[in-house]
Amino acid sequence: MRRLLRALAACFAVACVWLGLGGNTWALTPEQMHRIAVGDSDARIAALHEVVAQGDADLGPFLKALQDGRVRADATKVWVQGEGAEPSADVPPEAEEPVLNNRMRREIEAAQAGLQLLSPDVAQRTLAVKALRDEADASRLALFERALKAETDDGLREQLQDLVAAARLTAPDPALRKAAAEQLASSADPAKRAQLLERLSTETDPAVKAALQKAADAIAGRLAWGERAQLLFSGISLGSILLLVALGLAITYGLMGVIN
Repeated sequence: MRRLLRALAACFAVACVWLGLGGNTWALTPEQMHRIAVGDSDARIAALHEVVAQGDADLGPFLKALQDGRVRADATKVWVQGEGAEPSADVPPEAEEPVLNNRMRREIEAAQAGLQLLSPDVAQRTLAVKALRDEADASRLALFERALKAETDDGLREQLQDLVAAARLTAPDPALRKAAAEQLASSADPAKRAQLLERLSTETDPAVKAALQKAADAIAGRLAWGERAQLLFSGISLGSILLLVALGLAITYGLMGVIN
């Protein structure tokens, strides 16, 4: 019975191989899948960002198939082999596996993390926010804003606000960049100051440059006060230890009559 069920499952997986002509169960359109699979890296990444911004959960299985080498494509169509299924005879011999260079692989991993921002599981959303801290740019701004709007956890909302601000720093609109700099000015995170300084080195708008510099200075001042407080605490701790040692020696030598 088990062998029969396994055979039926394998046949079903082969029968469910997605063809570019239609009959798919995914929300992704054939045109979107083809744009992600075929073309130069810039165009493929732009198409990937476009679909991720829509928050399409069905993108995840397609990206997983790309990573697993289960996708074949020609000049017009894309074929996706079911996971664990045998190669389908419907795929023409001229169809090739899409090339994934290091840049494309990083973008796919970031896209998968971006999709997790919309997961109902708080733990998955938390991991996604951590994974995307270094991947915040304007291409993911729509996704971050959508995730922020839907987020219910207060801690994650604060982290998503930082992601949105970091993504807005690279937005083409100077007003968005200036607003992002003003928002990040309230932070005390050295990483945020590094982001501001990095953006400052390439910024051309005078108003935005002033806002970036002001925000970086504000964070630097806040960090300086923190360093001063840490030095004060360290000094008090060391002084307490020396005081205890001195009192112990004074009592010991006083009882022994060595010193008055």
